[in-house]
Amino acid sequence: MCLRAVFFTSSLILTAGTSSALAADIYAPSAGGLKSPVIQEEVILPETTGYREYAEWYIRGDLGVGRFSDMNGSGEVEGTSFGMSDLDFDSVFSASVGFGRYITPHIRLGLDLDYRHHNTTTFDVGIPAGLPQLENFGNVPLEFNSSSIMFNAVYDFAPNRRFSPYLGGGVGWAFHQMDLGASTFYNDWDGDTTDEYGTVDTTKSSSNSFTANIVTGVSVNIRHGLFLDVGYKFSYLGNASMDYDYSHDDVDAGATKSASIELDDIMTHEFKIGLRYDLY
Repeated sequence: MCLRAVFFTSSLILTAGTSSALAADIYAPSAGGLKSPVIQEEVILPETTGYREYAEWYIRGDLGVGRFSDMNGSGEVEGTSFGMSDLDFDSVFSASVGFGRYITPHIRLGLDLDYRHHNTTTFDVGIPAGLPQLENFGNVPLEFNSSSIMFNAVYDFAPNRRFSPYLGGGVGWAFHQMDLGASTFYNDWDGDTTDEYGTVDTTKSSSNSFTANIVTGVSVNIRHGLFLDVGYKFSYLGNASMDYDYSHDDVDAGATKSASIELDDIMTHEFKIGLRYDLY
């Protein structure tokens, strides 16, 4: 019985000693290999980045329809001035292309080329003071076209949403072309009860002026990087002027006379629809 107790006690001591030695050996820093402690390093995930931060550039294009504000103007015939009021042009049809860059997710800057096409009206010089011989000068057909290059800044209120209202504006330079159609007028200039005829020559003339615009609307995110833009555009196109010639069969029959007209404060109101595509 005593021998059994001694043997059991000895076995417990040896087992405890061996376990302590193994434990010390496994976690000993000098052991290396599998015996080294396992240290887990912290994994830092990159921050989430919206596509606006790497879509630097974009291209765009749109079509528009609208009208001119009622315009006034002035002219000069043989040194005598006359006024033109309430010029009623036809509807405006326009096209625009441009490219630009995102400065921030909300702000974009762009360079746009606009073209407004074939707007026609007629004007009547009335009876210029001191020129009763031009009483029936008549209605002269006038066609007006305009192109402009604009530097615009636009603010997108919700750039990462499906629908994003925007507001912007810009300044630039407008290039106007006026085409004056040939017309015939007549009156009894010399008092012999016989009407003498005159003609206005067909004339093309170009001029340019400062321009500015305001744009507002909504962008619809069709898919990643492609947007449908629907909006309104107000443009101030400055003034346009032209010189032209005419002749009539009075005492100096066949002599060419000079005249001029100027359109003041040309403004348009347009509704536009187009696409904008991000370049990555």
